[in-house]
Amino acid sequence: KCCVWRVTNAKVSFYLVGSVHALGEDDYPLPAPYEIALRDAKRFLFEFDPTRYAEFEKKLNAVARYRHGEDIRSKIDPKLFAWLQQNISTVNSDARRGKKSQATGFDSGLGYKPWWIAQHLVDKNAYSNVSASRGLDDYFLGRAQRLGREIGGLESVDEHVAVLGGLSDRDGEIILRDALAPQKNGAAQLARMRRAWRKGDTATLGASDTRFRKEAPWIAARFVDDRNRKWVERIEEELKSGKPTAIVAGALHFSGPNSIVRLLEKRGYTIEQL
Repeated sequence: KCCVWRVTNAKVSFYLVGSVHALGEDDYPLPAPYEIALRDAKRFLFEFDPTRYAEFEKKLNAVARYRHGEDIRSKIDPKLFAWLQQNISTVNSDARRGKKSQATGFDSGLGYKPWWIAQHLVDKNAYSNVSASRGLDDYFLGRAQRLGREIGGLESVDEHVAVLGGLSDRDGEIILRDALAPQKNGAAQLARMRRAWRKGDTATLGASDTRFRKEAPWIAARFVDDRNRKWVERIEEELKSGKPTAIVAGALHFSGPNSIVRLLEKRGYTIEQL
C-alpha cells in the first residue's frame, strides 16, 4: 500500500494522492500507484494552483510582515524573544522551490510574525538530504506540465495565504514554540515519516501531530480538518464532472477520522487504497 487512493465508484479514473512536500533522491522511483495516477489523470488539483506560486509567495511575504512601526518584540513573551535573539538564526528566502536560503542573525527577522519565523527555522541535520524541489508536489507538477495536463487548486491563492496569514499573534507564538520544542533525533523522525508515507501508513502519519493537536486543537483544525471540509465540496464537484482527475495534497489530509477519504466515504463514495 501507499498514499494513493482510487474512488472505485466514480464515473472515470479518480485518484487521491497524499504528498510529502520535501523528499530525497532515494525516495525515487515512486511506487507504481503514483505513476498510475499520473498516467490516468487528465486534470491535477493541488492544494492551490502551483503555477501561481510566485503570486502566492509575494502575498504570503506581505502578510508575514508587521505594519510599519510594529515588530515582534511587542507581540510575544519577552523571555521567548530574549531566547530567540541568543539562539536562533532565520533564513531570508523561501527554499520551497529550490531557491538557496541564507541563514542570518535573528535581528533581521524582527519585522516578521512568529509563524513566519517558525516556517523559516532550519534543522540542517534533519533536512540535509531532502528538498522541496524533489518533493512529490514538484514531481507531479513537472510531469503534469510535460504531459500537457490541466492544473488547478482546491483553494485559491488568497485562501492558501490566509491559512497562515490569518493567524493571531497568540496562535503564531504557539506555532513558534512548537517549532522550537526539542526534538530527539529530528533526522530519524523525518526518515520514519517518509517511510510511513511510502508504505501508506496513515496511522503513523496521523500520529505525527498528536502532541500539537492536544496543545492547540483549534490551530490543527485550521490547518487540516477545516480545509478538508471545504475541499470535499470541491472534490465532489470534480467527481461529478466526469473528467479523470488526481487530487494532490499533503498526506495528513488523508489521515485520521476527518480525512478527505473518510469525508468522501460518508458521502457514499467507495475508496480503495492502492
